Amino acid sequence: MDEPQSVGGNDLGPDPYTALLASLAACTLSTLRMYIDRKGWEIPEIHIAVNLSQQRNESIETTFTRNISFSSEVSAEQKEHLLRIAEKCPVSLILKNKILINTQL
Repeated sequence: MDEPQSVGGNDLGPDPYTALLASLAACTLSTLRMYIDRKGWEIPEIHIAVNLSQQRNESIETTFTRNISFSSEVSAEQKEHLLRIAEKCPVSLILKNKILINTQL
């Protein structure tokens, strides 16, 4: 992990935001792949793009945007199932629920 040079890092690796987004994308991908394989559907490729934006007021509101596409035709019924499954990937569930961070020194 590192930060870009513009904020004092050496830009030797991904920044923490990129790692968080990669975690969400990887979890979504593996969850969908397991479901697709279990159903026996012919969907050879899954493409996932994730991003986040923040609005800062008295608190910080973070919005994750996750776009999922496929290399082959997917029916409306399959899309409905796949969207529901993507929403249930473990990292999605963590990020959507209350998070507490206990820090000790």
